[in-house]
Amino acid sequence: MGANTAKEHHLVPQYWLRAFAEDGHVLGRWRTGAEHRTPVRRAAVARHFNTDPLAEGERRVALETYLDHQVDGPCAPVLRALREGRAALAEVQDAVVLDALAWQVVRTRVFRSFDEQVGRHLFPAVWAVEEVGFHEERLGRPLSEAERLEVFWAAVHSAPDASAVDDPRSALRASIRGFERTRSVLAAPGRRLVLLHSAEPLLILPDSGVALRRKDGSFSLTPPLLPKTIEVFAPLSPTCLLISTPRTHYSPRKGLTRKVAAKANAGAVAWCQDAVYRLPSMPWPPSHRLTEDPLTVRPPQLSAVPAQHPPGPTPSHPDIRNADLRAILEQLAAVRS
Repeated sequence: MGANTAKEHHLVPQYWLRAFAEDGHVLGRWRTGAEHRTPVRRAAVARHFNTDPLAEGERRVALETYLDHQVDGPCAPVLRALREGRAALAEVQDAVVLDALAWQVVRTRVFRSFDEQVGRHLFPAVWAVEEVGFHEERLGRPLSEAERLEVFWAAVHSAPDASAVDDPRSALRASIRGFERTRSVLAAPGRRLVLLHSAEPLLILPDSGVALRRKDGSFSLTPPLLPKTIEVFAPLSPTCLLISTPRTHYSPRKGLTRKVAAKANAGAVAWCQDAVYRLPSMPWPPSHRLTEDPLTVRPPQLSAVPAQHPPGPTPSHPDIRNADLRAILEQLAAVRS
């Protein structure tokens, strides 16, 4: 790990950012409208982003250490060879590329914002379901359907703010579980990776690293975050675009066209949380404008009706395949002594 890894955590790995740098600097444009040169080491960073606030010593940065050693370390030479044209996708391990893409979806402020927004929107309903259970426990009998609905809606409208029961580790657990779900989606049958090159710089890089494009062409954050039809745009350099897609209309033979680059840049502008970076010598791509506010999750419309069928199976978290990740997740789930 670098000297600042314990405090300053890169949301986009430095090896990725360097592809958009000249003389060790990228040119950043912020949602505020400001634009200035930024050293790679200061671009797309957040202080203590992956720090376990309830641990001590090296355990505090267990997730950041894992990302540094077991994700960025193996992925850096592979993505570098792809973007520089020294390797084709068929010549590298799919697993390494998919790991890099999946982690880049969940190791950012955008994913954390998504997770927090969904949590806030759903908290009143979760609170209300638990309140129904508490009532039945106190009464010692099941509630009637009418009583259940009455208790549910009363609890929805009187639920406290979600921050009242905030768990400081939940965001870190969400990123690990989010990685497993994302990795499964990206590895599903029918999806493919496509690598497109251009002769001139065309691409900009969001502080999210990647952008998710929905089937309707939008870059919405609305759940589900990763439907089967989602496309993932990952600009590996100003001249190289990696795409995960279920579609077959991208042609590596035609390369990175201005039309495809415009889609990727539109995604970068939509999916950044604070800033978009580019090669300092590259002009800002025309017709792309940063809005003042990042993406938001639309509040769901809650409804409740008497149960018509027995409840289905309780949703479960995906299995964590990597033993080191399982250990980190267990640490993050442990009760503080």
